[in-house]
Amino acid sequence: MADNAWKYGFILRYPEDKTEITKTDYEPWHYRYVGAESAAKIYESGLCLEEYIGMMN
Repeated sequence: MADNAWKYGFILRYPEDKTEITKTDYEPWHYRYVGAESAAKIYESGLCLEEYIGMMN
């Protein structure tokens, strides 16, 4: 799922390497729908949702 979720608009919401940024423990089951375009950008960049939103502002 982790390798293909972005193709369908989903991202891993709380990645293991981003706990300092998300302030939430790693949750391998927690996916969030953000749309195919945003999911592709987030996946390719390696950003978490907080970083991606911060980049947009």
